[in-house]
Formats: sequence, C-alpha cells, structure tokens
Amino acid sequence: MMDRDAAVASAKQHWFRPTADGIVWAKSFAIDIAQRKADALARKAIEADWEAVFLRKQVTDVSTGVTGEADGLFFVKPLHVGVHFRETDIPADERMLSQDWFGPRGVPGTAEGLNDCTAYVSHCLVDGGVSYLGPAHAGDVWPTRSAQQIYRLLSERPATQVKRITDMCAAPAAERVFAALAHILKPADVLTFAADGRHGHAGMLVTVDTGTGDARMTCHSTMDHPDLGPLEGTWQIRTQGSEHPFVSILHFSHDDPTAPAALTALAGWWKVMLLGTNTVYMHLTAAGKAAWTARKPTGTGAPTKPAGRGHWYADAAGTGLTIVWENGSVDSVTPSPDAQTMIGTEDRWPLIAGRDLT
Repeated sequence: MMDRDAAVASAKQHWFRPTADGIVWAKSFAIDIAQRKADALARKAIEADWEAVFLRKQVTDVSTGVTGEADGLFFVKPLHVGVHFRETDIPADERMLSQDWFGPRGVPGTAEGLNDCTAYVSHCLVDGGVSYLGPAHAGDVWPTRSAQQIYRLLSERPATQVKRITDMCAAPAAERVFAALAHILKPADVLTFAADGRHGHAGMLVTVDTGTGDARMTCHSTMDHPDLGPLEGTWQIRTQGSEHPFVSILHFSHDDPTAPAALTALAGWWKVMLLGTNTVYMHLTAAGKAAWTARKPTGTGAPTKPAGRGHWYADAAGTGLTIVWENGSVDSVTPSPDAQTMIGTEDRWPLIAGRDLT
C-alpha cells in the first residue's frame, strides 16, 4: 500500500528545494548541500542562515548560443524560501548561484549538469511508503536516480501494485488516456518521458481532475509544480520538442475500484472488427488485463506473444469497459444484455466485438 497523500505532501515540501537527504544530483555525481554551504561560508559568499533552493533562470548553451529557461541551484536569504521561485525576483546580493543547469562549462550533456528529477520523484514515493526505491541501509547512496531506472523498477511490479497504462505513447494519445481514465488515475502516479526508446525524465502527478482528466505534475531539473503559478505543472510541456516527446503512465493500482461482476464475466476471447474491415482477436482477464493478436486463438488462455497489451476498467458509469492499450489507444465498449457482443469505439472509430470467433 502507498499513501498518496504523504507522497504529495513530500512533493509540496521539496519541489523548489533539495530533498531531505541534502543531496542534489548532477548527471554523474552528488552535490552535497552541507558541503557547498560550508565552502560558500568560508568564502564569505553567503550568510549562515541562507538556504538552498532551485530558481528558474535564463541559461545559455555556450556551444550554440541558444538561451532558454531552466534551473539553477542557489543559496538565498530565508525570506525568499518558498516565496520567490525565479532568479529575477531576488536581489543579486540576496542570492548566490551554486550550480547552473548545464554546469560550469555551459554545455548540455556534461557531467556537471543538474539531473535531480528521478531522485526527487523516488524520494516522494518512498515518503509515501513505496518500497525498494530508497537505500537499503541508512546512509547509503540514494539508489533510484534515472528515469530509465524508475520506469523499469515500477514496470516490473505485479499489476496488483503498479499498472503500466501507457508505454512511450505520443502526447495526444496520453491526453485521451487521461480523459478516459479520469476516475482511475490519481495523484502520486508517475510519468516518465522518452525519446529513441529511452526514458530521460520523470515526474509525479499531484492533481487529477476526476471529471476531465486534466492532470498536473511535479518534477525537478527543471523544477515544476502547480504552486509555481498559473498553468505551471502541466505534463504536456515536457513532451514539446525532441528531447523526450513520448509518455509512459505508471499507475499505482492498490486502491483501484473493484469492477462489477457483470464486467469481470466478460473475461475470455473476443473477435473484434475495427471500422467494419480489420479483424483482430482480443483476450480479457477477470483481473483487468487485456491483450490482442492478429491470429485466431487455438485455446482459451491468454496469448503468450500478443501484438499489444493493455488494461481494462469499468467506465465511470460502471456499465461498460474502458480498455487502454499501452500504445495509448482507448477502446470504449458496452456489452449487450446477453454479454455475447460489445459495441463501441477505438479512438472514436467504430468497433464491434463478439464471442463467436469464427
């Protein structure tokens, strides 16, 4: 079991500053905040009560001259902590830059660049009671620090704990999934963002509108949270450009609603016709798994090598199925009274399914 409220509370406490262990991760090493503060105090660059925070600032890639908004790790006077979140909001003599977004060389991809997103998300989840993401022993190095890693660790968990709702789907498809599963997805669920088959960024949901599916998330590097201001915390902004445009939704499933018996009874094979011409075969389990194959099944069990996988839920009304495939396609179907046929749509295109596989 995980405590979603505790995970979100941890995020609210730390979205604009280092996690409770006092470590900020660069791409290949740890930044010890206590040591950085001691060094700055020795140089008389800050005062004893200054605190470490992230601030939005303008950064420049010196290799291209391109300038944009990203994070810097700063020490600031305490009156600014949790109040001001941008470098320009704080007088120059009340802030000190400790680590820039690209690191001292000002070039993307260098070892000194900030890379704290997954460490932050995993801290929030551990504070919410999620096991095996933090260190095995007190004082050990925090182990879960890459988006690829948290994607794998959560994806490998049984479906009773975590369901991978989408797997590197495009942003428009993810938006359809959020709308279809607005009654299922919840704060503390995790998003990872990918390009070229590899995950490069992680965030955690902090709000989900149960009617529309509009969701807001939090992350580090670059820091984000709805508390940063209007329109902040949108996961969609993380998909813009080529850096990591594809989205995986990792949903903690321990508190999912129990599907009605009339819907779990739909388990088994179905012949599905899409647009009246394309025929595939779909297998549903009573536990909520879905799979499809182009080949007619020869037995009653689920396919061992399906063409696609997904999960199904009762729709918001509790009378139909919402089937979400890992590629982001959404099937919305309603069974007939005799439960021998289902009619609906896949991504708004007509779909009909029947128990008769001939």
